[in-house]
Amino acid sequence: MASFVDNIFVWFFIMFAGIMALLLISLPTIAAYFLNRWLKNKGYKYIGFTLLTIAPLWTAYEVYTSIYPRDSFYLDEFKEVTLRNAPKTAEVIRKSASYPDFHGDYCSTSLIKLSKQDYMNLLKELSEDKKLTKNGELIGSLEFDEIMKNRKLEQIKICFTRQIEGKEDHYLYIGFLDDLQTVVVYVYVS
Repeated sequence: MASFVDNIFVWFFIMFAGIMALLLISLPTIAAYFLNRWLKNKGYKYIGFTLLTIAPLWTAYEVYTSIYPRDSFYLDEFKEVTLRNAPKTAEVIRKSASYPDFHGDYCSTSLIKLSKQDYMNLLKELSEDKKLTKNGELIGSLEFDEIMKNRKLEQIKICFTRQIEGKEDHYLYIGFLDDLQTVVVYVYVS
């Protein structure tokens, strides 16, 4: 059982880390506040006010996109797994990602719909690529299960995994579904 002193230390650490995170997130707004005061003294009242208004909005947007990444994040994950840019027909239809922890560990999964031609071309290219292992092992996660909840694992007809030399904690996976248009891209960093 943890002692009272240990509990106080943990509480203090959490409070300190929270305050530091809040200060870090607030830096653009704090800077805009002081810039606003300086510009106001120089006679540029509206420019300073505009900066003071934009700074917290920008901070809120950045926090939001770090929790709920945009489609471009998942298309970058596609490139990380396949070593190829996503085709122009690529459309992210489902996505899920965990928030990185203190060690940078996270998991992201997406279902990406391609044209039938791009699907077949990608399948052919990856089948010939020696950097990928065909029908590699699948490591499950909540994010993967969430994305595949309306689909069965048997719908993944062919899959590939890729290892990154020196980064054995990275698990990169792409599975080709039997509809001949959809791929599931899965990145797990532990």
